[in-house]
Amino acid sequence: MPRLSDIRGQDRAVARLRAAIAADRVHHAYLFTGPPGAGKRATALAVAAALNCETARGDGCEVCASCEKIALGIHPDVVTLEREGAAQIVPIEAIRREVIGRVGLPPHEAAMRVFVIDEAAALQEASANALLKTLEEPPQRTMFILATAAPDRLLPTIRSRCQRIAFAALPPDARAEVDAEAAGDDGAARAAHLRELAGLIAGFDPAEARDAAAALDAVLAAAARVVETKGDAAPALELAARRLHEAARAAVAAGDPYRARRLGERARLVLETQVAVAVHNAHPQLALEALLARIGGLA
Repeated sequence: MPRLSDIRGQDRAVARLRAAIAADRVHHAYLFTGPPGAGKRATALAVAAALNCETARGDGCEVCASCEKIALGIHPDVVTLEREGAAQIVPIEAIRREVIGRVGLPPHEAAMRVFVIDEAAALQEASANALLKTLEEPPQRTMFILATAAPDRLLPTIRSRCQRIAFAALPPDARAEVDAEAAGDDGAARAAHLRELAGLIAGFDPAEARDAAAALDAVLAAAARVVETKGDAAPALELAARRLHEAARAAVAAGDPYRARRLGERARLVLETQVAVAVHNAHPQLALEALLARIGGLA
């Protein structure tokens, strides 16, 4: 689990949080917004550690009992709510059990109890309404951090009670490096496969390929190595879109507007698929296959 000082690419967000902690003016509810992979969840847990660290308050130390428990996900006062079930929602039962059942009592051992909702846009309507009542009358020594890539899907009344902190999109290569560091050698290998997949998606064009079937097989074979979850697919798709946009700009500079238009259209389809996977929970493998079919239809 990173310390606040370890969070990469989010200097502005981290600076605001550090200043609030240093001045003892931490808001009772924060809304972390930004694209998938920006580090919202890691930052939320780093904030929890910074508030409760036994030796380095304001940053976290990674080694004290409090920081270790937060890193392991076993701290009784740092609660993460995630999507559940086939519908991938945060159900009302989770809010009642994990939030409402706890807020009436003081923290067990922490200076500040922290609730993290990993994708707040997945709150069931009843869950959002139940949470709203708690946000309207926040308990002492309790903080909520709601993270989402789609803040407009939250109730306006919830948004209005949170202090919003925007997270910038990390370049896909930088995100791959962060993931690789977190996962060691296996992560480095996966990052390399993701870059390979992004390059194949960006270069997939049946109209230009000598063997369209072979090009399709190469993309699907690369995908089979890495596309197990949407967390695998989304960075590869985003990187592919960036590469297509760069190629489109190069085509414009070279005086080839027809090629630029075709590359731009392919980039649009890739980004639509990235949003479908990252935000709307589309099945990554099926979404990728549909994307390749749509690209083929442009030829």
